[in-house]
Amino acid sequence: MRNNMVEYKLKNANLQLLRLELGEIGTNCYLVADRTNKELAVIDPAGDFPVLWEAIEAVGYPVKYIINTHGHWDHIGANKELHEKSGAPILIHEKDADMLKLGADRTFRVRFAPSEADRLLADGDELPFGAYKLRVLHTPGHTQGGVCIVLAGAAGDELVFAGDTLFQLSIGRTDLPGGDTDQLLESVRTKLFTLDEKLPVFPGHGPHTFIADEKQYNPFLR
Repeated sequence: MRNNMVEYKLKNANLQLLRLELGEIGTNCYLVADRTNKELAVIDPAGDFPVLWEAIEAVGYPVKYIINTHGHWDHIGANKELHEKSGAPILIHEKDADMLKLGADRTFRVRFAPSEADRLLADGDELPFGAYKLRVLHTPGHTQGGVCIVLAGAAGDELVFAGDTLFQLSIGRTDLPGGDTDQLLESVRTKLFTLDEKLPVFPGHGPHTFIADEKQYNPFLR
């Protein structure tokens, strides 16, 4: 089982952010916590549930949301176990919701425990999260239901969870069912590149980056 847990030092001391690499291909799963209000959100529970649950117990706060940035197998592998253990709702965009139920991915020949959405997300939704809110940006292109999640506080936006929409100096692949390169590039330009350039971006794979760096250096978007 993978782990490779990293705890990020954020400017806002009230926030705690952990990244775990989970599942068969080391997908990034994020635990973000509001320390003041003792709430936790899990972004993309990719697999390796025992490792994930150990990290959640170490944080010590109840899980408020299980958020899938999209419905691909490598981002949802621990959905069912986490939902059953924590009682937290599973959230995903309506266009990817049916992918949770499949239990298998024929392209990659992998199986996973089927789950079901408890809430369907839409562009512009704002989820209350302690003293913060989680704002949903619908960013289709990698899948038709792909979303990015902006964590925002009273002083403004704090950070972005980008799923497989935007990576460090790259973008999500678009050669799988539901993928569309032009649509993905448009999503990045109109939804992510309009955000504050100083915002850190935490993707579904690989290291974090910043909006400013991707606007200047990403070869797919220059």
